[in-house]
Amino acid sequence: MLNYTITSLFYNLKVEGGDLMSHQVIIWQNNERKELMATEGQNLFELLLENDISLDTPCGGQGNCGKCKVRVLSAHPSLTSQEEKLLSDKEVEAGVRLACLVTVTEDMELEVEDKVELDILTEGISQEVDLDSEIRKVIFEITQPNLDDQSDFMTRVQDKTATEQITLKALQQLDQVDKEGTLTATINEKTKELIGIEAGEKEELYGVAVDIGTTTVVLYLIDLTTGEEVDTYSFHNPQKAFGADVISRVNYTLGDQEKVQKLQDVLIKKLNEGILSLADKTEIETDDILTMTLVGNTIMIHTLTGVSAGSIAKAPYTPIFTQGAELDPVQLGLKINSAGIVKLVPSISGYVGSDIVGDMLAVDFNSFADSWNLVIDIGTNGEMVLGNQDEIYACATAAGPAFEGAKIMFGVAGIPGAISKYEIMDNGEIEYQTIEDQPAKGICGSGLLDIVAELLTAGFLNSRGAFCKDEELESWQQERMTEYKGFKSYIVLTADEAGIEEDILVTQKDIREIQLAKGSIAAGIEVLLKEADIDYEMLDNLYLAGGFGNYLDPHNACVINLLPQEVEDKIIQIGNGAGIGAKMYLIDQKMKSSAEQLQKKVNYIELSSSSHFQTEFMNSMEF
Repeated sequence: MLNYTITSLFYNLKVEGGDLMSHQVIIWQNNERKELMATEGQNLFELLLENDISLDTPCGGQGNCGKCKVRVLSAHPSLTSQEEKLLSDKEVEAGVRLACLVTVTEDMELEVEDKVELDILTEGISQEVDLDSEIRKVIFEITQPNLDDQSDFMTRVQDKTATEQITLKALQQLDQVDKEGTLTATINEKTKELIGIEAGEKEELYGVAVDIGTTTVVLYLIDLTTGEEVDTYSFHNPQKAFGADVISRVNYTLGDQEKVQKLQDVLIKKLNEGILSLADKTEIETDDILTMTLVGNTIMIHTLTGVSAGSIAKAPYTPIFTQGAELDPVQLGLKINSAGIVKLVPSISGYVGSDIVGDMLAVDFNSFADSWNLVIDIGTNGEMVLGNQDEIYACATAAGPAFEGAKIMFGVAGIPGAISKYEIMDNGEIEYQTIEDQPAKGICGSGLLDIVAELLTAGFLNSRGAFCKDEELESWQQERMTEYKGFKSYIVLTADEAGIEEDILVTQKDIREIQLAKGSIAAGIEVLLKEADIDYEMLDNLYLAGGFGNYLDPHNACVINLLPQEVEDKIIQIGNGAGIGAKMYLIDQKMKSSAEQLQKKVNYIELSSSSHFQTEFMNSMEF
């Protein structure tokens, strides 16, 4: 806990138009003290959000996830009925409140949970591509003009570099360099444009590939002269403050272009921090970064470009654009070379984005002949594609954020201390692992999947997902059962077992959330198989992409019927396939045509209008 001195100051501020009561709010986070001013009646969550105070906010401040916890050190805001449902008795006694349900009516001092680094997946399947970037460096010799050859310097340079156009920046650089001896030109081979001139031999040429996930963002710095990955930078998507899932973020922006701009601004700001960090760490200039390639779900790409995604959130779920694009980094506000290119990989539909196209590039989907292969990227949405070289079917299922810890009573993201592996031994003993072997703080997605699978195997749960009655359980099993907030619950870890302040539980409500999420994924798979008119035997491989897909136990995923038991031996975990695809698109310009081919081949299935989906969903709810 933090060491703090409680201070309380009360005063009125004179504002134009009359007296308005204002209150001082003192924030403690990561042992740092920050003073804010709030107006009378201001929502605490909005105050923290406006001042970049990091909170866990899966529901975007709607008051139904119970995650935006703060500990009030002074002042005593009244406890709402919703907080009574979402907070434990110990938390209430300790002064914990939910920021989104607190109204500032007096001076306050509070403690916000420390910022923690997520365990973010950056690695993935290895795939060979040609080194064929359209941005190149050309080193050449230039000589002074004479009376027999009075051609201007720009013409001389363009003759040496086989370019036809020149940017204003390159023209100004040409004016500043010594025009005799060795020069290095940076050219866009595709447009035959000269975009930079430097004195001497300057081979530094870099690009950045970016995977913009709903939860996490990864930047890969690539040396475009070798194709090698130089370094990575990752962070929690800052848009999480507006909701854990994309629909919460879209709802936040509806009808308000300023809020659309705000979502773009917070993302661009963090991307620039990543670019600058990579440049500093590797001792290069940001001007040496000439290309960026970005993948993400369609809503993330809309928010990146400052385009409203409102049309995706309502039927018929039509995005403003799905095409790939090449954009000006200056107009986007990205701090790479101003003459560089920002490339967006094409998407497929409103809910099947360029991230799944990246996954398809990573597994070389265009090379599949008659064999059928399935790629699934499980996040807040479950995006999946099934196909071969002739036919491809895609769909997206609203899996919700349960697998990322949201809507789960003791759920957390992939932070240090998250329970990531769990096993109930034959003697009833518990074995578990947490991320970075830190004291248990909660349960992340892979740990939750293990727990549910173990509860099924050990006989705590029946096939319908209900906890068994006490008389159906052995005495050691009964000892691990309790009631919490009106729900029958399993004690994952007792406080004594884990050396923590209170027990960590999985409630019956949590089990239902998992059933909804896994049922949605399993039903989506069944619909695609029916559309393709194939069975499991005809499926060659099932590729799992993304952080959750990488860390889950494939066997346990089949135990709970998240994935078909018939294909357990065909599951291949490819890691951050979207990021790998983004790197391939960056390094090899032929990947653009590959991505466009895939986009054109895909038959998108809208599950909300599928006659099969509801039936399959109900069938898939059971374990």
